[in-house]
Amino acid sequence: MKGVLIALISMLILAGCQTNAREEFDPEAAALARMRLGLGYLAKANESEDNVKAAHYNLKLAAQYSPNNPQVMLAMAMFDQHVGEYNEAEMIYKRITLMQPGNGLFHVHYGSFLCGRNRYQEAKEQFSKSLEFDRHRWKADTYEQYGYCAIQNGDTKTADLMFKQLFEYDSNRRNNVIKTAEFYKNKGDKKIANYLFLISKK
Repeated sequence: MKGVLIALISMLILAGCQTNAREEFDPEAAALARMRLGLGYLAKANESEDNVKAAHYNLKLAAQYSPNNPQVMLAMAMFDQHVGEYNEAEMIYKRITLMQPGNGLFHVHYGSFLCGRNRYQEAKEQFSKSLEFDRHRWKADTYEQYGYCAIQNGDTKTADLMFKQLFEYDSNRRNNVIKTAEFYKNKGDKKIANYLFLISKK
């Protein structure tokens, strides 16, 4: 799931890129800047322990600047998830999906978290909630993450449907799926890798 987590980090970095430049101190802008910096370190957390510490430092600062910002809270949940603080991560995921139930981004992240915890039925519920919102910009991400989760859980029927809908929604996503297939191949999981290589060619 590390490769999937990095993809999700990239989604959140993009989500936090909308800030206004002002001369006076703006806690919200500072929080989003620290969040992006923290997520950048988190994406490289496997390279060194210093990156984990830098991620934590910047994300804690972001949370101090804007403690109730759902994007910052999501970043903290992803950090907690990475370091194995699963209960704390889940509390945050639950809170932000309740704070903004109509935000597909939070449901897809929570679904991916649940999938990583081997709670497939609950993950499916979150992915389905995310897909209910027709006009959100994270729909392709939901199809993709739902597809990965389904195939990891041996649910080929759902995986086939999700990847079919993904490629209809955004044909460029085939490249993402091929990269993920390479990740599984290098990890030694040939069954999932072969499925992803095959589905990306359909």
